[in-house]
Amino acid sequence: MIKIRQHLEKDIPYRVKWLGNSNVNKFIGDELGQKTNLQKEKMWFSNYKKTKNKKFFTICDNSKPIGLIGLSNISKSNKNADLFIIIGEDDYRGKGIGKIAMKWIIDYGFIKQKLHKINLGVIKDNISAIKLYKSLGFIIEGEMKDEIFYKGKFYDFLSMAIFNRNKNKDKK
Repeated sequence: MIKIRQHLEKDIPYRVKWLGNSNVNKFIGDELGQKTNLQKEKMWFSNYKKTKNKKFFTICDNSKPIGLIGLSNISKSNKNADLFIIIGEDDYRGKGIGKIAMKWIIDYGFIKQKLHKINLGVIKDNISAIKLYKSLGFIIEGEMKDEIFYKGKFYDFLSMAIFNRNKNKDKK
C-alpha cells in the first residue's frame, strides 16, 4: 500500500542513494546527472527545516521509502508553488505509484495550502512523465529550447501547470 508521510531526517541516506542513481537524476535537478553525498544532503536537510516555503514528503510502500514528492517555492501571496517527484527505487517506476503520489500532492496543494496553481518543469524527452502530468490535467505553458545541457547534448524544457478549478477565486 502506498503511503505518503513527512520527509524526515532519517530519509537522508535514501536521498543520497536516489539522487545518485543515473536512472533518477538524468531528468531532475538544476544540473542533470549531478552527484550528491551524505554531507551535502545533511546540510540540505538542515536548511530545509528552517524554510517555510517548502513541503517535502516521502513516498513509501507500506513503511519502505521508495521516493520523494513535494512543493517548493510556495507563495502564499501568489497562491502557487512548484512541484517535484522522484520515484527513487528502480523496481517501483512504471507501476502507477507516481500517479497516486501526484494526485495526493495536488490535493495537498489545492486543499491544505490553498493554492490556485501548481507548476512543474520537465525535460521534453521525459515522455512518460509528460504523459502522466497531462493525464492529471497539467497543461504545457511554455517550452524553452536548449535549456539543459547534459552529456554533450542540449535538451528542451517544458513548463507545465495545473490550476485549481474546483473553488471560487479569492477576490482582491
